[in-house]
Amino acid sequence: MTDPTDVLPPLIKANLPVFGVVAGLYVALFLYRRFSLGRQGSLERALVNKGAFRQLDPEAYRCFSDLYLPRAEGDGLTQVCHAVVSPFGIFVIETKRQTGAIHGAEHQAQWTQTFGSGGKSAFPNPIWQNRLHLRALAHFLGLPESKFHAVIYFLAGRGFQTELPSYVIDGGLAGYITGHQEVLLQPEEVAQANAALAALVKRTDKRAARREVADGVRRRGGR
Repeated sequence: MTDPTDVLPPLIKANLPVFGVVAGLYVALFLYRRFSLGRQGSLERALVNKGAFRQLDPEAYRCFSDLYLPRAEGDGLTQVCHAVVSPFGIFVIETKRQTGAIHGAEHQAQWTQTFGSGGKSAFPNPIWQNRLHLRALAHFLGLPESKFHAVIYFLAGRGFQTELPSYVIDGGLAGYITGHQEVLLQPEEVAQANAALAALVKRTDKRAARREVADGVRRRGGR
């Protein structure tokens, strides 16, 4: 039987094993990047669920993660990392996993993380992102925004290099939540919010919802 590689130039034929290894590495890298990028948000949520949320009294706090809600202005969906329902308000938590030193300000569209090596990278202002999520949640639950607390929580990093609002934190999430003790919601409001979010989680097709969020971001030019 004729060897099909006989039609290849000698140099290529001689290096077929090397080409095979290189091709395999490219495929492995592609699959790894696709898997890791797709799962990054899930990892962040898991770290919070297994850490800070376990410290909260389940009788007073109920935690929901990875929520997909209609945007308040009605243009597609938005994704809420975490919502914690309690008599002391509903905490809307944006989790971030940047590993560098954080530079930013409430009015800046882009924040920056810098590294000891001198490198840096920009990322969208998480305060602005969380305002969108808080409005969506308030609209969905039919509650005034005064009943909600915004929280930006960095899971990693080397600290904040600029002055930021007190609700932007890089540790002590459970303590920050339990530090709010003013009653903002009546028992029936807490029960209604929990029921509405539990029903939302149950009926959401997360794969389809993620596609809709991504499509909306592209349609709005990154917003």
